[in-house]
Amino acid sequence: MKINNRIAMIEQYHFKRMDNIKNRLLSEGKEIFDFGIGDPDLELHPSIKNALVESLSYKHINKYPPYEGILPLKEKIIKYYKKVYNVDLDTNEIIILIGSKEGISNIFPAVCDINDYAIIPQPGYPVYETCSKLWGVIPYKMPLIESQGYYPRLDIIPESISKIAKLMIINYPNNPTGAVLNSDFLSKVKAFSEKYNIVLCNDNAYNEILNPEIEPLSILMGGKNNCIEFGTFSKSFNMTGFRIGYAVGDKSIIEALLKIKSNTDSGQFMPIQYSAIAALSLGEDYLEKIKKIYNQRRIVLENILMEKNISFFKGKGTFYCWCNVPQKYTTDEFCEELLYKSSIVVTPGYVFGKIGYNHFRISLTQNEDTIERAFSKIDIYY
Repeated sequence: MKINNRIAMIEQYHFKRMDNIKNRLLSEGKEIFDFGIGDPDLELHPSIKNALVESLSYKHINKYPPYEGILPLKEKIIKYYKKVYNVDLDTNEIIILIGSKEGISNIFPAVCDINDYAIIPQPGYPVYETCSKLWGVIPYKMPLIESQGYYPRLDIIPESISKIAKLMIINYPNNPTGAVLNSDFLSKVKAFSEKYNIVLCNDNAYNEILNPEIEPLSILMGGKNNCIEFGTFSKSFNMTGFRIGYAVGDKSIIEALLKIKSNTDSGQFMPIQYSAIAALSLGEDYLEKIKKIYNQRRIVLENILMEKNISFFKGKGTFYCWCNVPQKYTTDEFCEELLYKSSIVVTPGYVFGKIGYNHFRISLTQNEDTIERAFSKIDIYY
């Protein structure tokens, strides 16, 4: 069978492989502590369920939804961005997505031609590189530097790349490191993208999962020109299975994204969009509770890691902890030791690019008791 040559450049998604290993160990009767994939363990709020069920009785709910998303959800996002970021949006600057992952994939053909360059972060969400290759776009991997707080050095991106790149993706709050956006880097990266006429895209999936002292920032603050930002209901509202997200920003980019989207899918089921409206109606108290839960889990984990002499980057956002592999171990040796000796699943750092070797990521998607029970029994590393 002849297949697309670009498929040959892509490996199976890491978390699909891990599911196979976990299922085998579970079938052998072993208890597994899964701190791998970032799938929240928290309960879905009842009002989200209720909105989903109630909307099934709405007239014409079985019809195709609007390609760009239902108007009430877009209006709710307008209010959200105004309240959280003091950013004014129009309805033509918003598109509803089947999860932000879909939007990230479709932004490549919306902006780039085949053999164009896109600047992507490394370490970074594997989908950035995979989707660029699927669409025939060449990824330039921009290193995020720990000594710089896991921001890139924009001044070391070769001029030959900057002049021809059409798209730059950043991701703050950052997966896998937990770094957060600050106003200084925000002004620098917007100036860079304006100078070289590059579409700037922020994957803002973890926008509400921040330490209490951190101010949320959007790349649309100070101007939307040539900027697009992706958001999702998956992480903050525990809705990963709903597959609902959005993109906001420069209306010309939104129009290009809609052109791709309307030719490749037919939008998200309307009851799911109504459930997203309910999520955004929950208010600050709910989101503060979510932040507090993840912050407390981080404190518990970091205290144990310090006892075990495992060093880590002290991130201030997302529900991840980015750790250093102990000396005298390769990444695989250490991750396999955690799995087969302590039944702990973590994500090897190289999943997020070669720069991630000698690191691993822990997802804070288990409760405090489980975190303590799992990691307290691992060895002390010297």
